[in-house]
Formats: sequence, structure tokens, C-alpha cells
Amino acid sequence: MRVKPNYRRISMLTVGLVTILLLPWSPGVAGAAAVPSPADLEAACSGPFRDKHPSRKALAQVLDAHAHWLEDIQDRNGKRANLCKAGLRGVRLREANLDRADLSGADLREADLREGTLSEADLYGADLQKTDLFGADLTGADLRKANLNGANLQEAALAETALFGATLVRANLRVAYMEGVHLYGADLRNADLRETSLGDAHLYGANLQHANLSGAELIEADLRKAHLDRANLSSANLKNANVAGASLQGANLHKADLFAAIFRDTILVKANLQGAISSEADFSNANLREATLQGAGLARANLEGADLGKADLRDANLGMAILYKADLRGANLRGASLPQAVLLGARLGAADLRAARLEEAHLAGADCERATMAGAVLEGANLVKANLRGADLRQADLRHANLQEADLSGANLEGSVLSGADLTGVSGLTQAQLNRASVGADTKLPAELMRPSAVPAQP
Repeated sequence: MRVKPNYRRISMLTVGLVTILLLPWSPGVAGAAAVPSPADLEAACSGPFRDKHPSRKALAQVLDAHAHWLEDIQDRNGKRANLCKAGLRGVRLREANLDRADLSGADLREADLREGTLSEADLYGADLQKTDLFGADLTGADLRKANLNGANLQEAALAETALFGATLVRANLRVAYMEGVHLYGADLRNADLRETSLGDAHLYGANLQHANLSGAELIEADLRKAHLDRANLSSANLKNANVAGASLQGANLHKADLFAAIFRDTILVKANLQGAISSEADFSNANLREATLQGAGLARANLEGADLGKADLRDANLGMAILYKADLRGANLRGASLPQAVLLGARLGAADLRAARLEEAHLAGADCERATMAGAVLEGANLVKANLRGADLRQADLRHANLQEADLSGANLEGSVLSGADLTGVSGLTQAQLNRASVGADTKLPAELMRPSAVPAQP
């Protein structure tokens, strides 16, 4: 049974975290100030079981007194549980109420805390390796620097929990409730976070390499500078998430929802974004080299300066996308939709644009040398000063396109439609090339060339 987070209490820890978040963020300075040193923890622990293993009877007495304290802080029989640095390895505390208890530095390895209540508990620096915390309530708990490697936190409640610098390697966090959790610099390598709720989570600089986040909810999460290489984010929801400067090399984002997410300066080399919803997302200066974006929705996305060299963009929707000075050399854009896309100064050398739709696209100054654009729709496109040397434009629709001062040296115009196109000032265009195209009466030609219909018959 999943434990719901307890929002009735507002602890000093929660207030402190809010205060920290309101201050200007500096990972080095703020992080160091927020996390006490091991020496501070050693000095702070004055519990009766420090470095000792309490007997079952003694532990039962501690829990009984703690229950009285929770019920009435002024109860003479009540006392907050102080188990700091206690030896509790393998202890059975299933469904125990340790709300606000002091367990800092405690050895809880392989303990049974299944469905226990530990909300706002002090677990700073605790050793919880392979501990069973299934369904436990850890809302607002202090788990900074805690070791949770291999721990079972499935369906646990960790909303607003502090896990700064904690280690959760191979931890099971499946379906856990972690809204607003603080995981700055935490180590979550190979962790299972499938279908976990991580909305508004703070994961700045966290290590999530090889982690499984499929189906996870990461709406508005802070993943700046996080390490997500080869992580599984398939079908994850990252709407409005900030992933700037993160590394997602080889990551799986198949069918992920990336609407309006920020991937500025992010490394996505060989990442799989097939079928991902990336409309209005910011990929400016991102490295998407050899990434798979087949069928991806990138309408109105910002890809300014992005490296998409050899990327697979077949059938992708890039309508009105900003690709200013983007590197698309060798990219596969076959069947892609790019109406009104901004490709000013973009590099499209040797790119495959067969059957792509580029109506009214802005390609002024673009480098399309040796690009394959056979059957592409470029109606009304702006190709002023574009480099089309050796480009394959067979059967391309260039009606009303602006090709002024474009370089068409060696371009194949066989069957291309140039009705209403403006070819004034083009360079490299020969009469032989023009004769193979479909030229209308309204096509504007260079002064030195004649309309094909007016060319005298050869003897």
C-alpha cells in the first residue's frame, strides 16, 4: 500500500531548505554550507546507543517513549527517539513510527523499515544499504550524505526530502513519490525510477547514468548538468524541465514528452528521440550528432547552432523550427516537414532532403552543397545566396522560390518546377541545366539565359 505524504507539519528542515532555494544558487559555496561535515555529525551525536547495538527490549522502550512524545511533547513518559550512530543492522522495524526521530549516522543496513513512518526524521549520513523501505513515508526527511545503495524504496514517499550528495546506486525507487525532492549531486547510477513522480525535483549535477526513468514524471524538474548517459527516459514526461548542460549521450528518449523543455548546450550524441514530443523545446547549441529523431515533433523548437550532423530526422516535424546556423551535414531529413523553418546560414552539405517539405522556409545563405533534394517542396522558400553546388533538385517544387544570387553550379534541375521563381543574379546556372527544368512565363531569369521554350531548335 502506497504511503501518502504528510503535509500537516512544517519542520525547521523544510523552512531551511526553502530559505536556501530562495538564495542565489552556487553549487560549490551553497552546497558546502548546507551539508555538515562528518566531524560536525560526530560532535552532534550524544545518543545513548552511539556505536552500540541496542537490545530488543531497549529498542522497544525507545519506540514507546517516542510514541508518547509524538502524541504529546509535554508527556513526562515521552522522549524523542535518539538513535544517532546506533548499530541497527538487520533490525525489524516494519510499520514503526519514527517520525522526527534522530537516526543520523545510524547503521541500518538490511533493516526492515517496510511501510514505516520516517517523515522529517534525521537520517543524515545513515547507512541504509539494501534496507527495505517499501512504501515508507520519508516526506521531508534529512537523508543528506546517506548511503542507500541497493535500498528498496518502491512506492515510498520522498516529497521534499533532502538527499544532497546521497548515494542510491541500484536503488529501487519505482513508483516512488518524489515531488520536489532535493538530489543535488546525488549518485543514482543504475537506479530504478520507472513511473516515479519527480515533478519539480532538484537534480542539479546528479549522476543518473544507466538509470531507468521510463514513464517517470519530471515536469519542471531541474536536471541541469546532470549525467544521464545511456539512461532510459522512454515515455518520460519532461515538460518544461531544465536539462541545460546535461549529458545524455546514448540516452533513450523514445516517445518522451519534451514540450518546452530546455536542452541548451546539452550532449545528446547518438541519443534516441524517435517519436518524442519536442515542440517549443530549446535545443540551442545542443550536440545531437548521430541522434535518432525519426518522427519527432520539433515544431517551433529552437535548434540554433545545434549539431545535427548525420542525425536521423526522417519524417520529423520541424515546422517553424529555428535552425539558424545549425549543422545538418549528412543528416537524413527524408520526408521531414519544415514549413517556414528558419535555416539561415545552416550547413546542409550532403544532407538527404528527398521529399521534404520546405514551403516558405528561410534558407538564405544556407550551405546545401551536394544535398539531395529530389522531390522536395520548396515553394516560396528563401534561397538567396544559398550554396546549391552539385545539389540534386530533380522534380523539386521551387515555385515562387527566391534564388537570387544562389550558386547552382552543377545542380541537377531535371524536372524541377521553377514557375514564378526568381533566378536573377544566380551563378553557375547554364542553359543546359535550365532546359531540363520546367520554367514558367513568370520565372525571372538571368539576362544571359533564355526561357527554354524560346531556345532555338538545335540543327
